[in-house]
Amino acid sequence: MDATIILVGTELLNGMTVDTNSIYMAEELNKYGIEIRHKLVVGDNIKDIIEAIEYGNSKSDLVILSGGLGPTMDDLTKSAISKFLNVDLVVDREDYIDLKKKYDSYKLILEDKNLREAEKPYGSQTIINDVGMCKGIYIDKIVAFPGVPRELYNLFPKFLKLLVSQGELKKSIYIKDILVWGIPESVLETQVIHLFEVKGIHYEFLVKDYGIIIRLQTISTNKLSVDKITSSLYKIIGENVIGEDEERLETVIYKYLKEKKYHISLAESCTGGMIASKFIEVDGISCVFKEGIVCYSNESKRTRLGVKTETLDVHGAVSYETCKEMLGGLDTDVKIAITGIAGPNGGTEEKPVGTVYIGVVVGEKEYIKKYLFSGNRERIRRLTMMRAMFEVLKILKG
Repeated sequence: MDATIILVGTELLNGMTVDTNSIYMAEELNKYGIEIRHKLVVGDNIKDIIEAIEYGNSKSDLVILSGGLGPTMDDLTKSAISKFLNVDLVVDREDYIDLKKKYDSYKLILEDKNLREAEKPYGSQTIINDVGMCKGIYIDKIVAFPGVPRELYNLFPKFLKLLVSQGELKKSIYIKDILVWGIPESVLETQVIHLFEVKGIHYEFLVKDYGIIIRLQTISTNKLSVDKITSSLYKIIGENVIGEDEERLETVIYKYLKEKKYHISLAESCTGGMIASKFIEVDGISCVFKEGIVCYSNESKRTRLGVKTETLDVHGAVSYETCKEMLGGLDTDVKIAITGIAGPNGGTEEKPVGTVYIGVVVGEKEYIKKYLFSGNRERIRRLTMMRAMFEVLKILKG
């Protein structure tokens, strides 16, 4: 099965809103072996929406629309689907009752215009929306979802389960993701490309801000072949593997900390709490995470971590010596200390923008190293965060 994604909303065309929905949908569809043939973006114009549906219907097995299901005059997706299929828009009684209950629960008045949220093309199946007012609709290989991301994320998995239950997805798909960090994509491909020769397995590299995903996708009967390739990948690039499938750097570190009964604390200067924030996204992290100190000023480094005034005066805040003393101000089994110049200002000839010292302690092992990262402020801070966590994981893995 293949699909066309249609994103509806003038705000997507004029740059007022950035599209994240199509990325999410494409990744989820990929897990079921549904290939995206086309992606279209149209404004809030019924003629344009109908033309997009016509195009998608002629080119693919499934048409997926996101946006334009709300109660206002510019929400035209349901009308466009009805006109394309030549069926009436109707208000389903059960959908109306559900909508009324939601409005009552929020102590809101259900106005006449809000009835549009209970409308659907005659013959449509509805997909329950647990986090918003408007349900999804599915009819004749056309499915439509609200454009609000959190609502789409609630509805989309239900739609995929519906396709499975109706027998629309003929083959059972098996996907194995290997998450890699600390190696350029081109170098990675050169090192492992010879492994990707088994027929019937689709390979791709997906570059994310949390690493590079090596994705192997095939039908379930080829699982053993994928497992053999995965084993070979570990032999070649095992040091750079930071997780599999849904694992991320922070979740894998959490797993090791919990197994070893270690606690972690952080002293962050230029990263400003980014590492702490990343760890706190992990459910259950409180059993291993003690504290994160954002010691941005010299005064904070002195008073909170015990960095000596002499060290700051002689070597500066961005130095090996300061980083080492920042580590010394923490008292857990695992420690991370960060001090650097994220820019765009503050750099010197001796210490240009991107100069960062990363200090890591795991048990008796200590690691302090100077890095020179490139890019804008956000990229330098993100690279610093990832490198620090990566070094922690390497030591934890031994």
